[in-house]
Amino acid sequence: MDKNNLSNIFQNLPDASRFEHEEDLLNRDSVRITRILSQGQTSEIYEQEEDEWVMVLVGEAEITFPDEHNHTVALRCGDFLFLEAGRRHQVTRTSDPCLWLCVFFPTDEAALNYDVE
Repeated sequence: MDKNNLSNIFQNLPDASRFEHEEDLLNRDSVRITRILSQGQTSEIYEQEEDEWVMVLVGEAEITFPDEHNHTVALRCGDFLFLEAGRRHQVTRTSDPCLWLCVFFPTDEAALNYDVE
């Protein structure tokens, strides 16, 4: 980002042809905003301690929930999804390219235990 904090999520995209690329756009206190560029990659099964809100900005993806009879959600450009902490999920398909915006934040329970000094 420049000194005015102005940037563009669609500019300066890295090469993700071999590996998915994650970049924190903001990491402050208990909130993290991440840009992820996929080019056909899939993921291992995630089981996170924090809540996550994801949006597909470019392309398409599928997320499967292995503990929910392998229920799969297809996401297209503009679709977003809330993933509660502890909900096991796996990215099982991404287009080339697929650009994600992800926001990670504490669960409501964790927020109640957050001390501000």
